[in-house]
Parts: sequence; structure tokens; C-alpha cells
Amino acid sequence: MVVALIFAIVTFPTWPLGWHLLLDNHPINLGGSFWHSLKNSLEIAGYVAVLALVVGLPAGIVAALFEFPGRVFILITLTIPLLIPSFLWAIGWSALGGQMGSTATNLVNGKIGCCLVFLANAMPLVLWVTYAATKSLTGSQLDSARLAGGHRAILCGAGRFVFVPAVVAAVLAGVLTLSDAGPGQIFGQATAASEVLVSFASLYDYRLAAMQCVVLTLTVFVLIVPLVALTAGRLSWQILAIQVRPMCRARAGKLSIVIVMAFIIFSLVLVIAPFFGLLWPLHRGVDLSRAWSEVARTGWNTLAYAIGSSAIAIVLGMLTAICVGRSARLRAIVLAGCLILFALPPALASLGTVQATVSAPPWLDWLTRSRFVVCFEQGCRFYPIAALLVLQRWASLSGSWAQAAELHGVPSATYLWQVILPFMRPALVAAVLLIGLLSTADVGSILLLHPPGHGTLPLAIFTVMANAPEALVSSLCVVYVALAVGIVVLFLSIRKWICRE
Repeated sequence: MVVALIFAIVTFPTWPLGWHLLLDNHPINLGGSFWHSLKNSLEIAGYVAVLALVVGLPAGIVAALFEFPGRVFILITLTIPLLIPSFLWAIGWSALGGQMGSTATNLVNGKIGCCLVFLANAMPLVLWVTYAATKSLTGSQLDSARLAGGHRAILCGAGRFVFVPAVVAAVLAGVLTLSDAGPGQIFGQATAASEVLVSFASLYDYRLAAMQCVVLTLTVFVLIVPLVALTAGRLSWQILAIQVRPMCRARAGKLSIVIVMAFIIFSLVLVIAPFFGLLWPLHRGVDLSRAWSEVARTGWNTLAYAIGSSAIAIVLGMLTAICVGRSARLRAIVLAGCLILFALPPALASLGTVQATVSAPPWLDWLTRSRFVVCFEQGCRFYPIAALLVLQRWASLSGSWAQAAELHGVPSATYLWQVILPFMRPALVAAVLLIGLLSTADVGSILLLHPPGHGTLPLAIFTVMANAPEALVSSLCVVYVALAVGIVVLFLSIRKWICRE
């Protein structure tokens, strides 16, 4: 019942939109352009899902099984696009194509550019899900495979073992592209998400935007729900479980050169090339003074949204883990629900929140038109990440600790504060970092919900990128990337202290 209540709270921002459409009996013509845009979005999602699976599956297996030179640096480099707004990489590719001539510009514009940008976000997702599934293999299993056939037997066996989680991650990554409007707008490609944004922000037609968002949501349900329902049980013990005897990475040996070269190529295409495009306009001059003024103007709001959304998501995630406990059935149900919730278009909750704030009485303006609304919507949006991180850590919690505390009469509050929270600290800190970066990178929701004058740095970049000088836009993008990378590096530097139990 408590888990059901938590899911009700998380989905609460979508309720007003559904209720509004149920009461509205007037037919709405979505228009032929929306269906054409939806077709384009589905094609891009399909290309991205296939490419992410082809690249991310072997990359995740190799990264989990083998030790090779530069492993940590390469993995950090490939993960950066997950934490950065996708339209920044679109700006980089657009600038790079413009410097290389009209042929390169025409090649990048359209679906190819969208696929390149989305692949930079999708490939790390598949890589890390495959990595987590591979890490659930025991040391004895790998030893047996190594004795049976060496590296080849290990790779083949691990590939069969993690194929299902990798497929689910690839489909999820493809579905997530349906909700991202940024690259399509920059590359001039009509997509379903951009149609929803234009209907609301430019045409000021809430009914049309709401119906388009509902159609997009139904499309997401058709794609993701059957797959999650069939694989939730297997995913729960492959991704969330922690083995008693964990595997140890082996030295790649002669394969090191091939592995490192492959990862370098992936990094060049997905990360370094668009980042170089962001840097290119700076040769005409660096506008750091104005860029820093934008950081100072939006920094507090960006930090407030990051901390607020993280806190809400973590509280709900901890309550979920406490309720799930060691129940395999509940864990599978929560995992399935989290995957479905994470795949939903952000505009669904954003438009529902807009409807709720408009319908609220004036005496609630202090709440409904505050930054708390943004934090609550973002916390509900990224609750699945907090829940999965906490559940994965919770799986390794020893049941004997609770029995010993009960035997010696330790109060529940003391046990929670002095035992559970220190043990859960790595997962909680990782959730704060990840959710904070993802919530600030989600420009669409903040664009629709932020109070006037309380925008974030990515929103400032998004709103000025069409009219501001290239040097200013590039300076803002580089500053944001540097801040995000700096936060990740700081986390990795203190992770030994964080993981100390």
C-alpha cells in the first residue's frame, strides 16, 4: 500500500492534465504535421536504439570484464553527454559542420545530426546497464568460463547473459529521444516533442499541446510497457543484485590495443567532436565576463532546483527501499514501474503541473508559483533513478544487522541514523549528483514551470542561442560543461571517503 501511495505521489503532476482532457468533450485536430513529426521521431528512435545496442553492449561487457589503460578516463568521457543537455552537443555539431563547409552542414542537419546527438546520450545508458548486469556475474562463473575457453568463452557467455538488459536499455534510450525537442529544433528536423513545445510556447494552444502530449505518451506506452512487463523479473536480479563473491576484472593482454582504440573512436565521434565544435567560435574571442554574469545570475536557482529535486527523489526512494525490503516480487514491480515512469515524456507532468497551478486559488500563489513546484515536478520525474540506486545498495544490506539491533533493544531511529544511512551513503550521494545534473539539464520542464526571473543556466543558453553572438553561446556552453565535469571529478576524488563504512 505504501509503494502504491508513493507511485501515486510521483504520478500526481500528470493527474490534472488527464482530468482536464476527460472533462473536455470537444474534438481536437492534431494536424498532419504532428503525425509526420511523430513518424520522424519514431524513425530517429529506432536508429538510435539499434546503434546504441550495437555499440553499448560490447563496450559495457568489455569495461566490466577487463582492465585496460585509460579505462576510468574513457568511461568518464563517454558518460559526460548523459549529464549535459542534448542541445549543447547539437550546437557543437552545428558549429563544427558550419566550419567544414556546406556539404558537412547539409550532412549534419536533419535526422543524421539528431541521431548523432541522441546516440551520445543513448550509448552510455546501454553501456552502464550492460556494465551493471555483467558485474552481477560471480567470480566462480567467470573462472569456469575462463577454464572452458579463455577470453572468448567469457565474452560469449557474458553477451548472452546481459543481452536482455541491454535490449531493454537500448529501447528505453530510443524512447527517451521521443521526448527531447532540442536537437530537432537546432537541426531543423520536425519531431513530436518540438511540436508539443511549439503548440504550448508559441501558439499558446494548451488543449492542442495536451492532446499531442497524450498521443506521444500512448506511443511510449505501446513501445515500453510490453517489453518491461516481460523482462522485469529478470532485470531485478541482474541489475539490482550484488553478488557475495564479486567478479574481478582481468587484464586484457593483447586485446588492450584493440579495446583502447575502439573506445577512443567512440569518444572522438560522440564527445570530442561536438565539444570541439563548441570550442571553435572561441578563437574569435572569449566572452567570459558576460558568461560569468549569466552563471552568477542563474547559479543559485540552478543549485536550488538541483538540491530540491534530489531531496524529494531521495526521500521517496528511501521509503520505497524500506517498504520493498527483501521481497523479490515487490522489487520487480518497483523496477518495472520505475522504467515506465522514466520513459514518460517530461511534458506530460509539466503540462499537468501548469494546469494545476492555473486552476489553484489565488491564495496559494505563494506555493504554486514558487520554485518548489519545479523541484517537486523534477523530483517526481527523476524518482526512478533514486529508487533504483537505493534499491541496488539496499540489496547488499545484511539482515543480521536488524536482528542484532532488535535483540539488543536499539531504537529504530538510532538504527536508521547510525547504521542504515551511513551504509546507504554511497548510493545517496550518487543519487544527489546524478539527479542534480539531470534535473538542471532538463530544459523543457524548467522552461514551462520556472517562475519569472528564476531560470537556470541551461535555460539561459537555450533562450539566447538563436540571437546571441556565437562567442557568448560557446562561452556559456563551455562553462556549463566545465562545471558539470568538475562536479563529477570532485565526486570521484572523494568517493573513497563516501564509500567508507
